[in-house]
Amino acid sequence: MTGLHALKHPRTVFRSSKNVRPYKETQPQTHPCLNGGAESERHSMQTKPSIIAVDMDGTFLTDSKTFDTERFARILPRLQAQGIHFVVASGNTYAKLQDYMRGFENQGLIYIAENGAYLADESGKLAVHPFLDEDVPRIIEVVQGLDRIGLLVCTTEGIYLPKDRCDQIVHMIRGYFEDTGQELPETLTLEDFAAFFFPGSVMVDSVEDFEGAPIKFPLLTPPKQTQQLSVYLREVLPQTVTPMVSGFGAIDLVRTGVNKATGLEDLCERLDADPAGILAFGDGENDMEMLRYAGWGVAMSNAPEVVRNAADEVIGSNEEQAVLEYLEQLLDRLEASH
Repeated sequence: MTGLHALKHPRTVFRSSKNVRPYKETQPQTHPCLNGGAESERHSMQTKPSIIAVDMDGTFLTDSKTFDTERFARILPRLQAQGIHFVVASGNTYAKLQDYMRGFENQGLIYIAENGAYLADESGKLAVHPFLDEDVPRIIEVVQGLDRIGLLVCTTEGIYLPKDRCDQIVHMIRGYFEDTGQELPETLTLEDFAAFFFPGSVMVDSVEDFEGAPIKFPLLTPPKQTQQLSVYLREVLPQTVTPMVSGFGAIDLVRTGVNKATGLEDLCERLDADPAGILAFGDGENDMEMLRYAGWGVAMSNAPEVVRNAADEVIGSNEEQAVLEYLEQLLDRLEASH
């Protein structure tokens, strides 16, 4: 399986989230990664998944934004031999996700980027969910009034960094390095930052200087202010715009009803796949719709309680590379059954 040969032509779509599966009332099970038990199979997905969707930050990636590439290089062909699609589902941009997965080009990966607003395979864009045209001026008005907040604009044509907000962004990134105990780069210039965190981005004079249709406005704020700012944004923005908390002071403004679950819904339509065959992994509040929509949702132990409660199962942490361990155990069971 090398790519989405079954997919239809690229299109711009929007679908309400009303068809997304409701909250699962069952309590999450605990994987042996946490409790040391041996009988895991009855607590795991019992049928072979057709789609595996993984969040990146805090889930597939360690805190240093890496994963065991050699280990994954052994896992991916085993998944494909089972007819399983591997989907990277993240709030990050398509370009950044491709950067994370460097070395796995042309190997059939699928991307749900921008918190569900951008669906792509390795050939490029397949579906995009931009803001309503009439909402964009109000969004710009609101974000321009936010002092000391890092700001970017992600559109159908690229990523734009307003120069007057770059200092705030670099400050937030330095805070991330410090809080996660990572060694700070000796220098962190605006150019270095842009190239590393937002590959392919363009610096512009103003938040209004962008091309294409906006699909996401990422905001970076001190983590302690995230919830307060999220509440404020819900009060002042149109109801068709949703502030989505995506981790460590990041708030993504996206179109209401667009999330990772709707990205998976669109993918299932294109592949003629049953959502019950989705196995999803996540750790953040922006993963909750995906975990509930999937046939089996798996939360990381480092996830907040509200996210763990939205899942069917809880496994180890991102630092333990628990997703890779889970996939290896799943493949061992599938291969042993033949």
